[in-house]
Parts: sequence; structure tokens; C-alpha cells
Amino acid sequence: HQSWVTTVFTTLYACLHAVTLVARARPQLLICNGPGTCVPLCAAALALRVLGFGLLFDCRVVFVESFCRVTSLSLSGKLLYHLVDRFVVQWPQLAQRYPRAEFVARLC
Repeated sequence: HQSWVTTVFTTLYACLHAVTLVARARPQLLICNGPGTCVPLCAAALALRVLGFGLLFDCRVVFVESFCRVTSLSLSGKLLYHLVDRFVVQWPQLAQRYPRAEFVARLC
């Protein structure tokens, strides 16, 4: 029940916190799915790589779309579709509709 006005500040705080977490952990691979809480982590990993830290920080990002998304992408998926290294869907219909998406299998 958070207001739209306060979500801006909460999201900015989450992004700043995510940058410090990702920079400290220095993962080689970040695999995330579905919920919007993964967007700041993916953004942090991609930003650190793009901002010139690629020599020291080379984290690949894989987004796995939720099993319940059969015909369209989630908001997280729409935000990350063009940004992540690999975009995995669990339904062949989504792979046909979104060319960058890879249908591997149902992962449930």
C-alpha cells in the first residue's frame, strides 16, 4: 500500500544499495526471475560493467521469466528484455513473440 510518490525514493534507495552489494560480492553470474525486486540488482550489475569496471567486474546477467507468463512479459521482463545477456522464457509462445528470448524448457 505504498504511494507512487514514495516508490521513487524507495527504488532509488534500492538501486544505491544494490550497487554496493553487487560491487562488494563481485558475482560472475546473476540469475534472476520475475519480481521487480530483481531489477535494481540487474541494473547495478549492468551499470558497473558499462561504467568502465568491466575489466575488474564482468558479471553476466540472465533473466528467467516467470512460469505464469504465457503470452506476455512481466513488467520486470519488459524493463530488462533488451539489457540482460540472456533472456529465458518458459513457454514457446513467448519465444516466438520475442525474438531475443530463449525457450530452453519449463523450469518448474
